[in-house]
Amino acid sequence: MVEQYEHIHSEIGQRGYVISEGAFSAEEVHAIRQELEALQHAEAFRKAGIGKEQDFQIDATERGDFIHWISAAEAAPATQRALQRIEEIQRVINRQLYLGIRDIECHYAYYPQGAGYKRHVDRHRHQSHRVISMVIYLNPDWQPGDGGELRLYPSGGSVIDVAPKAGTLALFLSELEHEVLPTLKPRYSITGWMLDEQRLF
Repeated sequence: MVEQYEHIHSEIGQRGYVISEGAFSAEEVHAIRQELEALQHAEAFRKAGIGKEQDFQIDATERGDFIHWISAAEAAPATQRALQRIEEIQRVINRQLYLGIRDIECHYAYYPQGAGYKRHVDRHRHQSHRVISMVIYLNPDWQPGDGGELRLYPSGGSVIDVAPKAGTLALFLSELEHEVLPTLKPRYSITGWMLDEQRLF
């Protein structure tokens, strides 16, 4: 068990989300960001869409980010270490909350200036195996007024805004409504989901 994350299962169980500032060090964030930017310079990112398979569509008015899916087996070293930590957290959550989590999928995400992602849920009829959503933020020197906050809408609670500051880890139930507010400067993260099924790829 990762001792510094022992609080995670209780906060998710009680509130549906947990925000851990400083979960990743400045050095870790810098190394992951370099790996992300290398792929971006290689033009490996693509415009993200909404829906799946026959319902897939690209609508910049709904979602403005660009993504690159991460293969755990082929991930660069710093990203690989980050995913290993997420897997440790997954085991803690599974042990305590019995959510049946069996796998993780994730991608790098880049929001250019002015981009956001309107209010939605991650667990729906096309993504029914997503149990917990996660975001690792990779934005040093993020300041109030830069925008790009993750806005959570807890059931029966107040709206929560999470600044995308470097090293912050956000975890929340995938059925929880949320959005990404328009960003006023480029915004980077690793975004992913803990799944209750084993992926086939």
